[in-house]
Amino acid sequence: MECLHGLPASAVSTKNGKFWLCNRNKPKSCEFFCPDQDRSLFETAMAMWRANGPIHPVCDTHQRLARMKVVKDVSKLNFGRPFFVCCDRENPCKFWQWADRHELPKPKCRHGLNACVRKVKKEGENQGRLFFCCPNEREKSCGFFEWKLDLENPFNQVHFPHVERVGILQSNPALYTYMVAETGLTFTSARENPHDAYAEYIGELPIFSPTGDMEQLSLIDY
Repeated sequence: MECLHGLPASAVSTKNGKFWLCNRNKPKSCEFFCPDQDRSLFETAMAMWRANGPIHPVCDTHQRLARMKVVKDVSKLNFGRPFFVCCDRENPCKFWQWADRHELPKPKCRHGLNACVRKVKKEGENQGRLFFCCPNEREKSCGFFEWKLDLENPFNQVHFPHVERVGILQSNPALYTYMVAETGLTFTSARENPHDAYAEYIGELPIFSPTGDMEQLSLIDY
């Protein structure tokens, strides 16, 4: 079996079973990790990834290559489809994107790091607009700034996973509970539309409340 580098992966046997790993050490590892029982599923998924241009994204928060996973639930429409998530186990961020779809690469800041995305909070004509900036804290920032092009919001078609409404928050009946089908991630929103609720969760839409109040939006991590 090959890792994402296209090189032979290493087989490791433990008390929990057999696994396939990238044979390169960090920071050169591609973060490949595949249980042996999912080998066929991963090989098909990686073929899909390579067929669409094998772009391996980097997590903004940790500046490390993301880890590929595959939708394993046979009852889901996207069964067998590959996606990338943050590879950090101790403090994972919210990075997530499909592996078989293209997206415009993020620019590099002056430190040579992948820029992160923030949203304008100040009132005015640019409020809510997305921009790229240095991922470091303000004291260590290089001052990089670049507007993020909307392109008629292709994010809605390319990046959104399947989201289901699973109930109402018991402690606050005004909030719905939603779940990302592929990952099991849950979140709450007062929005009734699952698509809009997820867009709010990741920062693409402002936080909605029945009273019309808007809360401040935080850093977006893809």
